[in-house]
Amino acid sequence: MDYLVEIGVKIVWVSPIYKSPMKDFGYDIEDFREIDEVFGTMADFEELVKEMKKKDLKLVMDFIPNHTSDRHKWFEKSIDKVEPYSNYYVWAPPKKYDDAGKPMSVFGGSAWEFNEKRKEFYLHQFSKEQPDLNYRNTEVLKEILEVAKFWLNKGVDGFRLDAVAHIFEDPKLRDEPLKDDRKVNDEEISYDSLSHIYTHSLPEVMDVIKAFRDCLDEYSSATDGVPRLLMAEVYDSIEETMKYYGIASQPLADFPFNFLFITNVNATSTAQDIMNNINLWLKNMPKGMDANWVLGNHDQKRVATRLGPELVDGMHMVALLLPGTAVTYYGEEIGMEDALISWKETVDPAGINAGEKNYSEKSRDPARTPMQWNDDKNAGFSTSNKTWLPVNKNYTELNVEAEREKESHFNIYKDLVKARNSSAVRYGGLEMHVLSETVFAYT
Repeated sequence: MDYLVEIGVKIVWVSPIYKSPMKDFGYDIEDFREIDEVFGTMADFEELVKEMKKKDLKLVMDFIPNHTSDRHKWFEKSIDKVEPYSNYYVWAPPKKYDDAGKPMSVFGGSAWEFNEKRKEFYLHQFSKEQPDLNYRNTEVLKEILEVAKFWLNKGVDGFRLDAVAHIFEDPKLRDEPLKDDRKVNDEEISYDSLSHIYTHSLPEVMDVIKAFRDCLDEYSSATDGVPRLLMAEVYDSIEETMKYYGIASQPLADFPFNFLFITNVNATSTAQDIMNNINLWLKNMPKGMDANWVLGNHDQKRVATRLGPELVDGMHMVALLLPGTAVTYYGEEIGMEDALISWKETVDPAGINAGEKNYSEKSRDPARTPMQWNDDKNAGFSTSNKTWLPVNKNYTELNVEAEREKESHFNIYKDLVKARNSSAVRYGGLEMHVLSETVFAYT
C-alpha cells in the first residue's frame, strides 16, 4: 500500500476477489457476497478498506454483471426451474448442433452449451462455466443492484463494469451473420468472423448503465455526498463507445475505458498517429465529460512488448500528462514485459480453447505474471515453491528494487506523476503539435 502512495496512485482497481471456482480467474463468480479464500476473508477486506482510507486511497471493485459461475446458486436453481430463478439465465430449446454454432464464444467455440438436466441450451458468451444472465428478466437487474449496494456498504468507492456491452442479446436469439459474404465451413467460424449485431452493445445496455448510475448516486446522496466512480469496459466503435458517457443532463458512466492507445497504436505508429488518436477521443467525447487514457490491462500485451521498451517512457509521458484520468496496469511503471508461457503452463481459457497450435495468439497469460519486486525468489512476490504463472525470467534485472537506484522507467514514472499534479498540468489548456514523424509535442 505504501508503494502505491509512493508512485502517486489515487485509486486502486482490484480484479475479482469474489468466491469463485477460478475457471476464468475470478470472472466466474460463485457468490457475489463472499471473498474467495485464496485472497483472504471478509474481515481482511474490511481491514484493507479501513487502511486504504487512512492513506487517502480509493478502492474500485471489478464488477461482473454479464454472467456468473455455473456453480452459482442462481444457475443451479435455474437448471431445476426453481422460481424465481428459472428465467435468470438465457435458455433456449434444443436445436440442431450445426445451428448452435452461432453466436460464438469470445473464448472460442459455440456460445451455446446443452444442459442434460434441463434439456435446454444456455448461452455463454465467454467460457461454458460462465452462463449469461438474462437482463430481459427485470428481477436480475434488481438482484445485481443489491449486490452493488452490498459492496458500497462495505466501503468501496465505485465499480468497473466488466464486459458490459454483452449483457443483452437479441430477444429472438438469432444467429449472427458473417462479417462479409464469405462462405466458410462451420469449423472455420470464429468469434472474430461474425458481426455481433445480436449480442453486443444493444440499445438496452444503456438502461442498465443508467440503473447503475442511479444506484451509485442515490447511495452517495443518502450517505456522505461523495460521488462514486463508475467505469465501463467497452471495445467498440468510437461512436458506440461514447454513448456510455451519456450526456451532461443525464450522465451514465464516469467514463468508458479509452483503449485507443492499445487498439490503434503500435511500434510503427508515427507522431501524427498519436495525435490523431488523442483527437479522436477528445473531439467525440460529449461536452462536460472527462477523458481517460489506458496503456495496458490484463487482457492485452504489455506496453513494453507491444511497442518496445524504448517507448515505455514516451507513452507514459503522453498518458500521464494529458487531461483526464490515467490508468496504469500493475508493472507498467517499471516496464514489465510479457513472459514466455509454454502450452503446459497455460491456464487462460482463451488460450486453452485455441489449442496447442494457436494458444500463444489467444492466451492472456503472458501479461499476467507476478509483479517483479526484487531479485529474490519469485521476484519477491511469493515464498511459495510455485506461483500460479511463472515469473518472467528477466526479473533479476527488471524489478522495482533495481530501478529505484538509477535512471529508470520507475523513476521517470514517479517524476511524471509529480508533474501531473502541478497546477500547469491540472488546470492548463492543451495544445498539440507534430514536429516530425517521430516527435509529438504538447503544452
